[in-house]
Amino acid sequence: MISALVTRAIENNPQLIGLEDVVEKEIVHHELLNILHKEGFLQHLTFVGGTALRLCYGSNRLSEDLDFTGGAHFSLKDFSSLSSDIESNLQNKFMLDVNVREPVIDHGDTSTWKVTIIKNPRRPDLPSQKMHIDICRYESFDKVRRPAKNFYEVDSPIEGLPIPVQSAKEILADKLIALAFRERRIKPRDVWDLAWLSQQDVPIEASLVEKKLEMRGKAQDEFFDNLETHRGFILASDETKSDFKREMSRFVPKDIRERTLDRKEFWPYVGETIAAQIETIGAALSGGNTKRHASDMSM
Repeated sequence: MISALVTRAIENNPQLIGLEDVVEKEIVHHELLNILHKEGFLQHLTFVGGTALRLCYGSNRLSEDLDFTGGAHFSLKDFSSLSSDIESNLQNKFMLDVNVREPVIDHGDTSTWKVTIIKNPRRPDLPSQKMHIDICRYESFDKVRRPAKNFYEVDSPIEGLPIPVQSAKEILADKLIALAFRERRIKPRDVWDLAWLSQQDVPIEASLVEKKLEMRGKAQDEFFDNLETHRGFILASDETKSDFKREMSRFVPKDIRERTLDRKEFWPYVGETIAAQIETIGAALSGGNTKRHASDMSM
């Protein structure tokens, strides 16, 4: 059944050809959010991150996982039935084997449910569909409700459902902090989301960044030092550029790829946009002022 939904989604929008795997993930996202809503979990969570931008704000890049904040008092015991709820609901919906691995207890500040859908049990050589539900033990400071969007013209159990989600300004603040502190590498999807938020004229709110740095126990000096280092990589590193194009090609439709990733001037524009955002937050926290960077390259 799920393969038929993916086929219909691609037929409705041929620009998605080649993105079947992530289209499938996004169709499952609707089912997972419906389970969270129906079983009463969603009222205790706030939707965050790139998938929240996609489903609630209309971001044009596709997404893989579901991310939430659960607040400082989030407790796994309040979500003890989530794994079985997901397994039973998805199995009944798609008639496929589903396994959910529960979070490791007391493993950092994030609890992760790992969802695996076995699409063809007779063909173990074929990949299963895998995605994560991450719930972070942090507060969200600027929560709103936004209706869930349906991009695929297939039946959705949550289309139009008001989802508790961070404001776009707060997601932007989180993305800046992720750019500064994410371990190992610059995540291309963070960079894309920051540039997209700039194109939507979402303002950088210094007070949200300050609150989040304090909540995480991060110093402003370290935040700025890391941002400056990563700005240098984005502006000058061929490896960072190649990594960005390679990863984002998995998440953007053909028409968007042609007017962004395939244009040689797009990456310099992204670098200049991120640099302008870094300058803006630096000036805001230090009491200065900067001008917004503009371009004709609509994402």
